[in-house]
Amino acid sequence: MVAYRYSLKIKNAELANGAHFEVTDCWFNVSSFPDGYKPYAWLFGFKMQRIECGYMTTRKEQGQSFFRLPVVIIRDSLWSNSKHPVLNISGGPGASAWLDEESINSFWLPHIRDNDWQHDIVLYDSRGTGLSEPALHCDNYFQDTLEILSKNLQPEEEASLAYQLLDNCHQQLSKNKQKLTALHHLGTRRNADDIADLARLLNIDSWHLYGTSYGTRLALEVVRLYPDSAKSLVLDSIYPQEIDGEETMPDLYLDAVYRILKACDNEPTCALVYSNLQQKLRVVLQRLQVNPVTLHLKTDEKKVDMVLTPSRFFSLLYDTGYNISNVIAVPNAIHTIYHGNLEVVEYLAQNSLDMILDKSFSNPVYMEIECNENEIKSQQLYINNIKLRYQSYPVLKRWQLSAAKDDFCRIWGNKEVDDTFHKAVVTDKPTLILAGQLDSATPPEWSKSVAKRLPHSEYYEFKASGHAVLYNVPCAKNIVRRFLNPNKHYPAGCQSDNDYDNGQRVVWDSPSI
Repeated sequence: MVAYRYSLKIKNAELANGAHFEVTDCWFNVSSFPDGYKPYAWLFGFKMQRIECGYMTTRKEQGQSFFRLPVVIIRDSLWSNSKHPVLNISGGPGASAWLDEESINSFWLPHIRDNDWQHDIVLYDSRGTGLSEPALHCDNYFQDTLEILSKNLQPEEEASLAYQLLDNCHQQLSKNKQKLTALHHLGTRRNADDIADLARLLNIDSWHLYGTSYGTRLALEVVRLYPDSAKSLVLDSIYPQEIDGEETMPDLYLDAVYRILKACDNEPTCALVYSNLQQKLRVVLQRLQVNPVTLHLKTDEKKVDMVLTPSRFFSLLYDTGYNISNVIAVPNAIHTIYHGNLEVVEYLAQNSLDMILDKSFSNPVYMEIECNENEIKSQQLYINNIKLRYQSYPVLKRWQLSAAKDDFCRIWGNKEVDDTFHKAVVTDKPTLILAGQLDSATPPEWSKSVAKRLPHSEYYEFKASGHAVLYNVPCAKNIVRRFLNPNKHYPAGCQSDNDYDNGQRVVWDSPSI
């Protein structure tokens, strides 16, 4: 039995293109079992799991490899390996896979057990993120960001400081030859190369690709470039190739907030309790322009202040779209700040600040990839669109126009992709698509358009979900489980008669005043 289980282990391997895999001890300890009980864990209902780790060195480009990527394989069975594991593809671009010890134990292992997808799960950090080598981050970036947020700034001043912050970050990386070279070897197509190489190195027939947000764009690129390496796709909150991330930002901000206010208006109780929200929002923005308020927040257990200007208030409303528990507080936040109460706004601001200061996220990777692959094609059309869309919010118009003037992509990105990258990906692979109606970052219209052109796709949209459906709607895991195991006759989807349980009814936050 020991010999049999040993034969299932991954092995060192190398490809002709120079990519290679090195098996290592895991860099974390698994603490799923109570102290002293691990040998008898099965008696207490704990599932024994095989976990294997290693590092993939990326294929050689210009004669050398530039990245070493950590890989964690969490096996579903003690006695066999999946022919088609699920590969988790993180979002961003720039998000890590959370492969540190605390995240493996407190998030991944419980999450995988709860999903019970009946397949091995493979986790990895993509180029420049998380525990990859080299990881791309800038010193003092977060501290300087806090310094900006602590000041009462006009939109033009804030845009200029943000531009300077990112310029300083790029200059800092440029002084390190290894990191500068690594920065110039990022991109969705290179990430797709890595996924195809990893399948061959691990001797895997093909992947079930599970991507969220930017991870969906990468999964779609894999099936375009390496169709044989994908068995199926699970796409949660799609960011498709034909969408230009830079050009769409002004519309995304406005549409995200409008979408939340409309959802409240369409629900009788919310509409009754929180009447005239759009008018109240305009009044609040006008007041904040004249008299910004200071919010008292914290980071790393230290107290910090954020001066709430109109653009920052609108930004934190946009940020709620990442999590339904924050979305439901938006009407309450607008209503209460209108009446002079800051409690709910401080709650949302704290969540927004935590996102901004997420140290596991690589801002350089985000900037480089987004600026490589997206661009404002016509500056004048872009500006005209802002003026048209924001005519009811003059102070926000200044904010968007100032950001357009200081174009961050003048610093970042080499514009490496050609027009073929932005052509829509079409595949006949079985595809499951999940979308949240209240998603601010990747609105459901994007997912719907992708579903229409994929002949073997299933599309599920949830009224009570923001970005990343699987983390907003608990029963969505059942839809994925059934999709990944079509021969096991799992229920077709969310079967509850309760609209709240199956993600089809928003329960709005109660008034705080």
